[in-house]
Amino acid sequence: MIADFQERYAKRHELARGWKKEGKKVFGYFCGYVPEELIDAAGIIPIRILGSLEKVTLADSHLQSFICAFARSCLDQGLKGTYDYLDGVVVSKTCDIVRNMLGIWSRNIHVPFTAYIGAPAKRTELARECLIEEFKVLRAKLEEFIGRSIDDDSINQSIETYNQSRKLLRELYELRGEGNSPLSGSDFYHVVKAGFVTPKKKYNEMLSSLKSELSSSKSSQNGRIRLLVSGSTFEDVNILKMIEEAGGNVVADDLCVGSRYFWDIVKPASDPVRSLADRYQMRITCPCKHPSDERLERMMEEVKKYRVQGVISIVQKYCDGHLFEYPYMRDLLQKNNIPFLYLETEDRLGEEGQFKTRVQAFIEMLG
Repeated sequence: MIADFQERYAKRHELARGWKKEGKKVFGYFCGYVPEELIDAAGIIPIRILGSLEKVTLADSHLQSFICAFARSCLDQGLKGTYDYLDGVVVSKTCDIVRNMLGIWSRNIHVPFTAYIGAPAKRTELARECLIEEFKVLRAKLEEFIGRSIDDDSINQSIETYNQSRKLLRELYELRGEGNSPLSGSDFYHVVKAGFVTPKKKYNEMLSSLKSELSSSKSSQNGRIRLLVSGSTFEDVNILKMIEEAGGNVVADDLCVGSRYFWDIVKPASDPVRSLADRYQMRITCPCKHPSDERLERMMEEVKKYRVQGVISIVQKYCDGHLFEYPYMRDLLQKNNIPFLYLETEDRLGEEGQFKTRVQAFIEMLG
């Protein structure tokens, strides 16, 4: 059931090189604040640049050791030639590391096209107008690169395709949260990650098939401790599997590579660029944007809606944004008497035994 999604992610670089042989263009992007719809409307396949579980050997010459493992791994993969098929790289202003990644990448890894989106951190009307202008600049740069205009109809078609992906993912997410799906938290993570590296029309077909298969299956997660996992990007799905092996059931998430990525849709309007700006400006915030109160309140709503018994915060070591925000989250959980566990990770679980012991103790406490 999940094998197709796992395989696509595992073979993502091989598949991308196949698209290149077919004459297609492929762009890589950092972070969920890049408007994939504009890239797609230009006839270019956007894929999210992610790291791996390989040992970092080259990136440490360009990034300090106190930079998060995710950023170091992404750059390391680029320096090793893993992403040598990319025709372009697009970066949006998010955390300090990602916003500077484009300069480091372009100086050390040749790529024909680069673009930086100066996305505002605030969620005001003026900030939205600023983002609209940033998206217009990106549209113009893309048009110059492909040698033709990108009409509104093409953008609207891409918006429709991406909205379908988001709606299907939300439906799967809600079924899992309500306990009506055999899909585990780790399985769902595989499903979401495949969407970062799969053309969305193909991805929608896969999601629709998965939804049909699940409709005739029964949940196997009953009796487990219901958990919400919050945090930043992590590569190792074993983090979630360890939670499940200890008796946990991840029924909801507040992850950069989870619900934050797909939850909000683009509302149809006469000006598609403005619609995109509305969505990306007002989507569920990451800690690099503010204020975060709305997202934390949403997290509390998820706790109530999905009968969550405890929250596990999994944060990349040295992730300043999440580390800065954590005390506010902790205070909110304490105020509402929600048990929580804070864990730091560097993707390659060097302290796997300690990690597992703490998770087991937390779940036993909730039982």
